[in-house]
Amino acid sequence: MFQNRFVAQLGLVLTTLAWGATFVLVKDSLAYSHPFTFIFFRFLIASITIFPFIFFSKEKDFFKKINKYEFYSGLMCGFLLYAGYTFQNYGLDITIPSKSAFITSISVLIVPIILFFYKKEKVSYMLWASILIATFGLYLLIEPGNIVDQPGSRYPEEAFLPNLGDVLTFGCAVFFALHIVFQSNVVKKEINLVRFFIVQCLSVSAFAGLSSIFINQTTMIWNDTLITSLIINGVIASAFAIFMMVWAQKILTAGETAVIFSLEPVFAALFSIYMGVENFGLWQWIGGGIVVLAVIYYSLLGTSE
Repeated sequence: MFQNRFVAQLGLVLTTLAWGATFVLVKDSLAYSHPFTFIFFRFLIASITIFPFIFFSKEKDFFKKINKYEFYSGLMCGFLLYAGYTFQNYGLDITIPSKSAFITSISVLIVPIILFFYKKEKVSYMLWASILIATFGLYLLIEPGNIVDQPGSRYPEEAFLPNLGDVLTFGCAVFFALHIVFQSNVVKKEINLVRFFIVQCLSVSAFAGLSSIFINQTTMIWNDTLITSLIINGVIASAFAIFMMVWAQKILTAGETAVIFSLEPVFAALFSIYMGVENFGLWQWIGGGIVVLAVIYYSLLGTSE
């Protein structure tokens, strides 16, 4: 049991590392692809990647054994992921990677609020305190006066200022929080995780593909940057990362999962700075740190109130 918990914790750390490191890749890819088209290929690749696991399954007639619960729950989780990534990609097309990652991380604070309305669970004072602290940290992170000079940055100055992309990214945080709550309920049931995961990924791909056709935005500029990004995001940041999340939710508590997920914006900021696309001033570092501390504070202490 201890070994399984350690593997699950390590897996989620790698998951957050993959998500944090790919914000810059996705940002660059959106110059050559529409958000819906990018999502379509990303999750199509993720679906194809997970198919080999079927051959390791001892079940015969693998897909014939899919039940209505696996299908409809996979479809619902797929829609929530599709909505989350739609808001995230549209927001990321306007804002910068580190801000997108920090705002996305607020989803772990939104989860208890959803649970209050969904399951009538009490929202603690510690949660409200965490939300206020996180909001203050976000203000420091994106406040225009704290933006430092960005010599040689590949992004326009407007991307570093508060903009519509930040608002859209908050919508992403809401849908990701809904996904966490719904998927947490699903994986506690006796389901086949591989079937559930494939249905979920194919659903995301289908919703994105139909949306792309509906708005008549299917053109992509194929180049090494886009292809590399799709492979990395499809295989590592989707197939591996999301499947690891699904599996780990059966082992780890919500508090442990939230603590590990709070590392995502840290990885995104460090990777963005390492790539030379952003520079952080002192107040931005403080603001980002406050957001992460607010998430950790509630994850560690809020559930014990």
